[in-house]
Amino acid sequence: MVFLLLMISCIGVNRQWEEVDSDYDHVLNVFGILNLDPGYSSFIGLYRTTNLNEVSQKFSRVDTLYYCDCESDGGKEDDNCWCEDENGYWVVDSIYEPAAIIKDASIHITDDLGQSFEFNFMENLTRIDSLNIDTTLNIDGYVIELDTTIFDTNNIRLNFYVDTTGYFKPEPGREYGLSITAPGYNSISGNLKTPLRTKINSVYQRGDLIDTVLVNEPFEISYDYQEIGRALVSGQVLLGDWWTDSTSSGWCGGEFDPFMVDLDDGDLYKQTIDPWICLEQSEQDKVKDYVLRLTSMDNNYYDYFVVGESGEYSNALLNYPTTKGRSVGLEGGFGLFGSIASDWKTVKIIRR
Repeated sequence: MVFLLLMISCIGVNRQWEEVDSDYDHVLNVFGILNLDPGYSSFIGLYRTTNLNEVSQKFSRVDTLYYCDCESDGGKEDDNCWCEDENGYWVVDSIYEPAAIIKDASIHITDDLGQSFEFNFMENLTRIDSLNIDTTLNIDGYVIELDTTIFDTNNIRLNFYVDTTGYFKPEPGREYGLSITAPGYNSISGNLKTPLRTKINSVYQRGDLIDTVLVNEPFEISYDYQEIGRALVSGQVLLGDWWTDSTSSGWCGGEFDPFMVDLDDGDLYKQTIDPWICLEQSEQDKVKDYVLRLTSMDNNYYDYFVVGESGEYSNALLNYPTTKGRSVGLEGGFGLFGSIASDWKTVKIIRR
């Protein structure tokens, strides 16, 4: 006991911050999605691993947004300009980008017929559906405008490799390969088989075929049978601008937790949806558009996002063959190469 106390007393306490660094060979991180939905882009995001003491964002440039002409307005203020005197000024926006982004890679997608498509780096993409920041839904020719004000492009800037020719159109049930080479890094290869398209056929409530659901009552959807495959069921109430649409203020009901379905299982390929209970009472009926979505996914997408990384050991700090980062559908780097295909059905939802 005395020896132990002597050892403890000899240990000094350093209360200063210690800079921690890492020394290992950087590898590439990939986030690649082949999107089978018409009008939506497939994309490959490419980054590298980072050091422990490295910043996540770096300054890129300044964008000039507009000019506040305070002199002609007589110093008048509005929603965009703050005029303390009659001197005008330019409003600028500082642009930042991920410090680990890779812009000079050579990326190709090859289909099972041997056709190769080059993906090129593009900045400031803002319409990537799988990230839920699209501004419109095009359903059977009917365009629904969504309120995505919070996704202001001055604040969120996406930088991806995409097909700029418009010729690449992934098809269901096909095999695709990925090839990435970037200066200073090991090459990456990937492969997947795209999911089959699955269609939402009908919506039922209390056993009856309907086109309007009640916010507090369970309802069913039926969908196409597939021999294999899985899909995510989700829904969204389309609310208008709460400044002008009084029925959007305080809307309650219709939401539910997204859930997975096996496309080869189920009672006549139906699934029951239990919406969150809304206790709010309304003096009059309120009706909204309600979009139900069925998103089929390939095995890679399912393993990465649904199964998760249980059973895997990831350590980006150690350069050793047995400590690989998480990788699904890829060889030579970290990340994901996956695919999705969606179907939408629009009904009305009513709160009484």
